[in-house]
Amino acid sequence: MVGALITVCGAQAATVGLQKQLLVDDYVIESKENVTRELGKVKKVGIVLKPSLDTDFHPSWKKPDRTPVGLDFGYYTSVFRNEKTGKFQMWYMAYRFSGVGYAESKDGIHWTKPLVGKGGKNNIVHLSQGFSCTVDPTLRWGHAEKYKGAADFADRGCRVAICYSSDGIHWSNYNGGKPVSHRAADTHNQLLWDPISKSYRLLTRTDLGGVAGVSESRSTRIMTHTAGGDLKKHPTAWKTVIDKICVDDPRKEKNRWGKPRLQLNGMTMWIYEGVYFGLMDVYTMDQSESFDGFDYKTRHDEDYMDFYIGVSRDGMNFDKSWIYARKALVPRGPAGSFDKDGVKPPAQIITWKDEHWIYYGGMDERHYSKGRHLNIGLAKLRLDGFVCLSAGEKNGTIVTKPFKLEGDRPEVNVDAKDGWVRVELLDESGEAITGFSSTSKGVDELRLTPKWDMSKLKGKTVKLKFTLRSAKLYAFDFELVEKRT
Repeated sequence: MVGALITVCGAQAATVGLQKQLLVDDYVIESKENVTRELGKVKKVGIVLKPSLDTDFHPSWKKPDRTPVGLDFGYYTSVFRNEKTGKFQMWYMAYRFSGVGYAESKDGIHWTKPLVGKGGKNNIVHLSQGFSCTVDPTLRWGHAEKYKGAADFADRGCRVAICYSSDGIHWSNYNGGKPVSHRAADTHNQLLWDPISKSYRLLTRTDLGGVAGVSESRSTRIMTHTAGGDLKKHPTAWKTVIDKICVDDPRKEKNRWGKPRLQLNGMTMWIYEGVYFGLMDVYTMDQSESFDGFDYKTRHDEDYMDFYIGVSRDGMNFDKSWIYARKALVPRGPAGSFDKDGVKPPAQIITWKDEHWIYYGGMDERHYSKGRHLNIGLAKLRLDGFVCLSAGEKNGTIVTKPFKLEGDRPEVNVDAKDGWVRVELLDESGEAITGFSSTSKGVDELRLTPKWDMSKLKGKTVKLKFTLRSAKLYAFDFELVEKRT
């Protein structure tokens, strides 16, 4: 079990094993001093995909210069790198009533839109909205259900239905295309495999009394499949495990209609190194219906959307601290930028070339604006760089909970280019073990490796201690060294 906690001599211990430990929370930490938890800073690459096909645009709304509006383009996006072909694949929301657009790329930067739609006239691969795609890691490539999708496509009741495909282009429907959930589905719906609980998860919206306009208040529900994972035979066997996930704004800001001003428009789930990340789409709701907004210069402070991350260890309860601090993972851009009024999170994050690639929909006007125009942008983050523990000019220390040592060598993800970091092994009681201390100055490494021979310590209960000065610590793990004969 990843990250299990046990008791060792009266102290809470962690099962570390060979699992990388992200320092996004205190799950593996026993104590810390003079360090602060900081959100990682992304580097924006810019626009990687623009609306270009007729199906990408609103059929009648125009900007003042008479150019078409990409009102929904990239509003909901899924991206995967196909490990078999090396090709990047993208599914994005075109105009909502056009359906799901499909794009491909060799490098994740330069994209094409193959005309794989009906009659070879467009790139629409599924007639739905609020669609997301996942690639099922439990099935071989080429399997009929290797790709899975969830969306609002079954009826006018705004409920989720699910589908499958062998290639991500040609889709078939589970349950005869009929819905598998209750209301609502006007969000970024998601079906994915959870390797921790070994079950399929389904995320969608929940109504909180209203169904549209000023009466609406948004929240998220998480469901799990309860019939052994056979979605063909039991497509409706879904149980809600947590419902009405809201922002729960401690400031309790209300809009002019008395509803929460900060609303969870939707959330997708991405699982990385034993941690559940909620990719939270938070809407600051100040409008209730469409208006003629065509201001592409001003960065507005009402009716906008932000993208935050929340951390969870059980896949149900997500920390919302970054929302409350109003620190977005991918911040909106400055005045005049393509993403100044909204950043829409993807269904998942791509880990590639020792970086995390985050594709997002960038809005240059407000949510209810008739001039809302989107492009798809890319932001990059260092490996494991979502959250760090940071120390300044005063030495900071971090001590882990006790754990049984199973690996041959430690690896530490740390940025100490302007300072230094010391890594030490302690015994179960917290005393330093002679010969297992290493100090590195001016380093910025994803896999800093102290040169220790730990063979005599394997199987023993130990702790790790980090001392930082003007440095940031992201993660650590223990690797096995392959023995050569």
